[in-house]
Amino acid sequence: MTTYDDKTKGAIAAGRRFILPLFNSCDEATFKASYIVASDIKCGGKITALFDLIVLGTIEASEVDVKGRFVCLGKCDVSGTILVQNEIWANDVRAKSIETNDRIFAQEIDAETITAEGSIVVGKILAVEKIAKSEKTILCGETAYGAGKVAANTIITGEPLDLDDGEEAVISPSIYTPSVTHMQYVAYSDTSEPTDLIAYGEKEYAPLGNFRGYLDYLISVTCDDESKDIYSHWRSVLEEAERVCQGGIGAYTNIALLIWLTEITMSSFFKNWDKITDLFDAFEKHFKHLVEGSGDSITCSIENYSDWLEALSILSRLGALIDSNVSHTAFEMVMSNLGLKVKFVSDRLDEKGWKING
Repeated sequence: MTTYDDKTKGAIAAGRRFILPLFNSCDEATFKASYIVASDIKCGGKITALFDLIVLGTIEASEVDVKGRFVCLGKCDVSGTILVQNEIWANDVRAKSIETNDRIFAQEIDAETITAEGSIVVGKILAVEKIAKSEKTILCGETAYGAGKVAANTIITGEPLDLDDGEEAVISPSIYTPSVTHMQYVAYSDTSEPTDLIAYGEKEYAPLGNFRGYLDYLISVTCDDESKDIYSHWRSVLEEAERVCQGGIGAYTNIALLIWLTEITMSSFFKNWDKITDLFDAFEKHFKHLVEGSGDSITCSIENYSDWLEALSILSRLGALIDSNVSHTAFEMVMSNLGLKVKFVSDRLDEKGWKING
């Protein structure tokens, strides 16, 4: 067994975490401090992390057990169980079972069983062979498919569910009603009928740019607190963006607002809103001008570690949609505040042949 702690030779201290430039293949590994691994991880047995574990490459292992947060920017391929105490942030996750006491954010998930006390948010496809269960929301950008079942207070999919048992695959406490034509995001709960929330917003609120009224409406019809928090966050971001534009954008320096605007603008909820697109374009143009200057005035103010990780996730998924120089600047600032030394990470990414901005 290989152990990594605060005395490991070659590990670089970065605030409260350590950076490991290269992971050597082994049968079993234990991380006794919060670690950022700047390479792929290949382990024949179990990986145990007593604190946070952030991996910039891919992971191959028989089991993963993380007592803190678990982040994997590459593919995570585990033959057995992934057990995480806090949040899971990943790209493509494949495992026999996945269990967390918090939320899961991923681009794709393929597992027999998935259990989360928080929401399960999947950018593309959720593949489940037995059951995917969330105490809050299951959100899929595309759909859920497979021989399994799904259960949550709210289920939202970009396309109709494609599970083998059809309507019987959605079990208590959820109630499934077939999608109507052109429905993109459908909410299911035990208290309300499905509503085409996107089309309703585009018809009733988009013509006047009334994002406040629309988000207040989404909050009022949403069943779980986590989704309400997301909509409330979006409302605060858009209010600040509107206020800044009305008062004069010239002195504004916090690039975090552009990161949040990117997520909102590219979401299905606001993709056809001229008001939101105009706000995004104004801030992208403004920060492009600042970057082309010295760039020294740019700041990135984010309140907590979870939001820093979310900002990193947004840049990983959507960074290519922002001006490349602006996206690179935002990426550097986020990585630096996560405890990474920017030049070190850039060198490692160049060495691996990965592209920072997608």
